[in-house]
Amino acid sequence: MIINTRPEEVSKKIIELSEREKVEFRHVHMSRIEFLSGSKKQQIYREVIKNIHTFSNIIFTSQASAKFGSELFNLHPSLLNSKQNIFSVGNATKKILIDNGFSSTIPSNKSSQGIIELIKEKFPGKNLIFCGENSNMNLQNAFKENMNEVICYKLIFDKNQLEDVPKSSAVILIYNFLTFEFIYKNLEKDLIKNKSFVLASERIKSEVLKIVEETEILNKIFVSKSYTDEDMLKKAKEII
Repeated sequence: MIINTRPEEVSKKIIELSEREKVEFRHVHMSRIEFLSGSKKQQIYREVIKNIHTFSNIIFTSQASAKFGSELFNLHPSLLNSKQNIFSVGNATKKILIDNGFSSTIPSNKSSQGIIELIKEKFPGKNLIFCGENSNMNLQNAFKENMNEVICYKLIFDKNQLEDVPKSSAVILIYNFLTFEFIYKNLEKDLIKNKSFVLASERIKSEVLKIVEETEILNKIFVSKSYTDEDMLKKAKEII
């Protein structure tokens, strides 16, 4: 069995893929996306509206960040100008922007590292990064003082979802470190030991290695070629 752990809001593609595959699949949405709202949201809007003219590049790191940014820009269509470049981390994020009337560029290496390399090579200037509280900080660390970030959502984890994790062996797809940490700290250890994990990046693995000591768990940790649903599923099928 393969277990998808992504929030339901961004699981459309993996659900479609799972329905076409001849493998047992279960969707256990360990978290949900909660956008900032109320006074916090209005404060973000005011800061972006005031300063966006100072940025050359607008970067969306996820589908959720693209939804938030699209809403803001559609409410204030005069914010963007033709000289600004919009970047998406991957196809799903790009589609969210397209659906809301915005074009964007994605790097050939569909990842934050791909965006870093592309911008440093061809698109100098100040960067505005739309992200969540669980950002991997790759972009922020790469651009440092030459960037600002808009933290517009967070992941809310639900321990009740752990009840849907089967007792039998399974391969669990992990798209961010917080999800692995949540499972590792809250799922019964006997259930963890008969699970394999497919991680979306080497960066996530480096964080996992800081908290996992059990050899029987470490031996069942694998890294996907990329974070895309297709590559995650391909790697999981190699394991089951």
